[in-house]
Amino acid sequence: MQMKSNRRIPTRTLALIILFMVLWMIIVIRLFALQVINHEKYESNVIGNVERETDVLANRGIIYDSNMVQLATNETTWRIFVSPRDVEDNTQAALIASQLSTILDVEYDTVIAKLAKVERADETIKKDISEEEYNKIVALIDEYDLDEQIHYEAYTKRYYPYGSLASHVIGYVGTDGGQLGLELQYDTELTGVAGKYITARDAQGNRMPYKYDSYIEAQNGANLVTTIDTRIQSVLEEQLKQAYEDGNPLERVCGIVMDVDTGGVLGMGVYPNFDLNDPYKLDAESQAKLEASEYVKDSEDYNKYYWELVYSMWKNKAVTELYEPGSTFKVITTAMALEEKVTDFSETYTCTGGMKIEGYSEPIKCHKVSGHGTVTYRVGLQQSCNPTLMQVADKIGKEKFYNYFKAFGYTQKTYVDLPGEGQSLYQEYSTFSNVSLAVYSFGQTFKVTPIQHLRAICSVANGGYLVTPHLVSKIVDDSGNVISSFEDESIRQVVSSSVCAEISEVLEEGVSGDGGAKNAYVAGYKIAAKTGTSQKRDVTDSDQVVGSTVAYVPADDPQIAILIMVDSPQLDSRYGSVVAAPYVANTLEEILPTLGIEKQYGSGDSEMITVAISDYSGWDVKEAQDAIKGKGIACEIVGDGEIVLSQTPAPGSIVQAMNAKVILYTTDSSEDDLVSVPDVIGMGAQEANAVLVSKGFNVEYNGAVNQSGSRVTAQSVAPGERVKYGSVITITVRHFDGTE
Repeated sequence: MQMKSNRRIPTRTLALIILFMVLWMIIVIRLFALQVINHEKYESNVIGNVERETDVLANRGIIYDSNMVQLATNETTWRIFVSPRDVEDNTQAALIASQLSTILDVEYDTVIAKLAKVERADETIKKDISEEEYNKIVALIDEYDLDEQIHYEAYTKRYYPYGSLASHVIGYVGTDGGQLGLELQYDTELTGVAGKYITARDAQGNRMPYKYDSYIEAQNGANLVTTIDTRIQSVLEEQLKQAYEDGNPLERVCGIVMDVDTGGVLGMGVYPNFDLNDPYKLDAESQAKLEASEYVKDSEDYNKYYWELVYSMWKNKAVTELYEPGSTFKVITTAMALEEKVTDFSETYTCTGGMKIEGYSEPIKCHKVSGHGTVTYRVGLQQSCNPTLMQVADKIGKEKFYNYFKAFGYTQKTYVDLPGEGQSLYQEYSTFSNVSLAVYSFGQTFKVTPIQHLRAICSVANGGYLVTPHLVSKIVDDSGNVISSFEDESIRQVVSSSVCAEISEVLEEGVSGDGGAKNAYVAGYKIAAKTGTSQKRDVTDSDQVVGSTVAYVPADDPQIAILIMVDSPQLDSRYGSVVAAPYVANTLEEILPTLGIEKQYGSGDSEMITVAISDYSGWDVKEAQDAIKGKGIACEIVGDGEIVLSQTPAPGSIVQAMNAKVILYTTDSSEDDLVSVPDVIGMGAQEANAVLVSKGFNVEYNGAVNQSGSRVTAQSVAPGERVKYGSVITITVRHFDGTE
């Protein structure tokens, strides 16, 4: 038995040796596969486990106006975060919490709670901190040697230098990219491509010196150069605000200024507007509505109504909302009629106050219920006579009228480069009746967007060519290289240039003469304009109207067109000639000089010529007197000194040159130099001027004093107030006669 057992030992040993050899060979082969055959694969896996990627955000493209003024840009801000696992003890945690809560204005307990997450390496304390806060954090880290515990990360955020200017055009950037306006429309182009910074870390997240660290540079977004002119935009918005405050509309107001030849939008505004840097904050009117709702704050109803108001505030009325253009559409009907040669401006038509149309039970009325009598088409258009336009439309005929309606672009969107453009509402030709033809002729029972209607008006202004409205002229990179640009090409010619020239002449006469657009008058400029007032048929209160005015200038060489629309004004006189035309005039008077279009006074404009008063303080009295008289202005000396100590009007004042007077004081003024201001409200412009001049005041007009019939509706200094002899009194003048 012993010998048998001894013979088995070598066999067992051999088996074990063979087993170990096999295992060893497997290990060798495996190591060979890992380190040689599949080296790159597993090396990549290891790198993937120890690398960390950090996005390097691309700067969003800048939005410029047409003069390269920044409308939307980026500013540097910082995120402050802590690394709780690197905090040494409770004492250090208390120090950090105390300092951060003070500097960043956050709750101490909030910071302590974040520091208690000891397994974490990144807990955000505050985002979007100011540069002042950032500098204090840097100083704190240096003072207490907290570079392992407190960290900061720089990044950029969207910033709008002009706040609410062009808010509905520009839009804003949210967490998901561009929201509203150009920020949304061109979000892809503006966004750019993010880069990456790849670093090696150990299992605990500590940085390792590793040869595979790399950096992929971010590609900044492209920049937009818009057609917006900040100067024009500012003036337009100022006048929209004034129109809103004066007209007290239930809805909002909007306006557009456009280049008639290219379709480039020079200005587009809606009021009330909103702050692009704080887009979720309601405007004052919307906030008042929310508070008046009496909903409990933060309740479901309260929040629902809040968001309704926010979305309403954001809507670009000039592009997304529809309205009936009313009598401003008579310009288009006239273009159709003249092109088809069915009438001319000398042909006469009779208006008895209304007109019976087959298929409608009641006569369709004229705004002048007593009728205009028999008038030429020239006068009928200028006085906005509905029956005259209905008779002309009947001559055009349904088929041709409808074809022109389409050709002027009323059945399709303009495809302006803004989101949310509204689609017009109109009858299909199959249901287009005689009644439809009649009411369409003066712009009612169909709806269009303001941008759509102004485009059609531009086609009359530019010689008959339909253009595409747009707000971006080109897209450029950071070096100024043009990536793409808008081609200024017309879509089609709808009517002839000769027809457009005739219309322009007649519309200008309606402004400077005795037409219904007298409130659009600006001395020194030939302005072609048409006012309109349309009923709102789809609202509960059927008495509501929309008042609007369209205009282009100069009438004999049109360059820009403008539309201002006031939705549901709450005034005794709600006509477009009253609630919109004066603000068109004010806008044009301010922006035309910036475009290099200078005033050219005619013989009938002499009393409207203005002059700026210079500063004569410190001058020799005789020299000052000669200089003033050299400008054709009267001068009066108060006192017997030889040096001018003060003057009235103040330097820089604008006064009507006719009857202007400068008072030079060579002694200190006293109570005896104060004069009580008379009440001229309700007077005619000429009468008010005479009264004020007789009391020793200078006069400045705000509004149109062309032709007779204008009345003073406001004066800059209250009646009875005592001011210095020679002071400037600005009187606001409006026409109310001959308006529709």
